[in-house]
Amino acid sequence: MRGIGTQRIACMVACLAAGGATASVPSDAGPSARYVDLATPFEQVATETAGQPQNTRIAMVRDRINAMLPGVYRRDVSTDRLIADALVQLPAKQAAYHRVISDFPIALSGAVKNFRKIFPDFRSPIPIYLYHSLGLRDGGSDYLEPGKRHVMLFGADMIAEYHSDNSLQPFLAHELFHLEHGRHFSDCDQFWCTIWQEGLAVDAAATMTPRATDRQLLLDTPEPIRPKTDARWEDALCFVAAHFDGHDRYSNSQSIADGRRPAKRASRPFWLLCRLSSRSSNEGETHLSFSPRQ
Repeated sequence: MRGIGTQRIACMVACLAAGGATASVPSDAGPSARYVDLATPFEQVATETAGQPQNTRIAMVRDRINAMLPGVYRRDVSTDRLIADALVQLPAKQAAYHRVISDFPIALSGAVKNFRKIFPDFRSPIPIYLYHSLGLRDGGSDYLEPGKRHVMLFGADMIAEYHSDNSLQPFLAHELFHLEHGRHFSDCDQFWCTIWQEGLAVDAAATMTPRATDRQLLLDTPEPIRPKTDARWEDALCFVAAHFDGHDRYSNSQSIADGRRPAKRASRPFWLLCRLSSRSSNEGETHLSFSPRQ
């Protein structure tokens, strides 16, 4: 059975960095990852339309944001409800939301600078956007229609909720690693591929954050994951073995995401990849490889 490869970070760098260079790069070695701010226009529409009918406000959000990034908000009733809820909730959360908008340029620039100490040639292969995710994500890539355009989306609203502490930089390292990974390997549908991609990103965040805590790696959200992993280790392994070559990408992604939600069964594979990755941090040893071993 194919497993998740384990090599030291020097091997990983040698595979991707030209000449295997690992020296720190100066701050002027290249531009930071550029991004487009869609979070501010959302905030502006919320302020400008306060007190207007709900349908008017939803239409204004769609017109303003979709003009900048078509397809980012799907045209369906459920998304309309999410937009309406976000507009109602924003005043109570606006201070934290606005703080993310203000801090994000420096945070992303710092994360890219630190990331390039290991991957000097890093450039995002897809456009990056900061937006109001309507409560759906703190960060992740997506394919937008029309045209199945691949973009990286950071949710200012969920960053405000999850990363107002010292978890922001490890979180950005996690997402930047996905972008670097995507420069060299295409997405694949099998379950092992999902674990490989997510497990490496968790491990990368741990590697780039000395003495990273479970909180910084989001291994305690919404509840501590490590103890349940250890308690049901054999179940987790059996679950992964049974679904290893599964091709249902949606179900695979949900299996990973469900590890951060309460009231799910204890054998979910997200716990497995978290144990595989977080264990390396505890042992002071890096277990990263871009190639799954046959």
